[in-house]
Amino acid sequence: MRRAWPILRQALPIAGLLALAVLAGLVARDAAAIQRAFDRGDLAFEAQPAAERLWKIDTRLPHARRMLGVEDDLLYRHALRAFAVDARRGENPYDFARPAFRAEAQATLGSAERSTSLAPALRSKAASLQGVLTFEEATADPVNGPMLIKRSLDEFARAVRIDPTNEEAKYNLEFVLRLMDPSAARFRIRENIPAYRPGRSAPGGAPPRRGRGY
Repeated sequence: MRRAWPILRQALPIAGLLALAVLAGLVARDAAAIQRAFDRGDLAFEAQPAAERLWKIDTRLPHARRMLGVEDDLLYRHALRAFAVDARRGENPYDFARPAFRAEAQATLGSAERSTSLAPALRSKAASLQGVLTFEEATADPVNGPMLIKRSLDEFARAVRIDPTNEEAKYNLEFVLRLMDPSAARFRIRENIPAYRPGRSAPGGAPPRRGRGY
């Protein structure tokens, strides 16, 4: 054993360096795989926002997403997709399962908004999209409409507080405030507000920014 110790003492640093080199290679490989998955998924999302299996990531290291700090970016992307899925299902007036999809979209957007690791612009976008969903729900619910309108106001206001440069949130906030003005015709929502279509967002029809800002 005494004779083997000098050999082991020389071999251990080399083995440690080799292990570090292998680990560095795996980290670089996973980072590149994540970037490719994001790039491909972002392009596919632009073409078909409600497509399935977007941003499919294949990593080798355990917990690679957390280690490389991309979980919140992935969460934000999935929140945008959930919003797009809800919008697509809204085209079918007989889709009675839509409330469940809308609730999922709201929950995912809420998680993205609360993520402190995301940039303020992305958190603000998530809050603004929550306001859009709530506003659209108000237009279809005459009983709870006033309460939902107030909730959408809160969500647009949060979006502006998180990112004061979010012009779309400011526009929507002002638009809904005008609707609540006592001098305005009560709930002329369906006549005055254009329905959501891919590439734009209600309620005010501000400039399209869906799927951007990564």
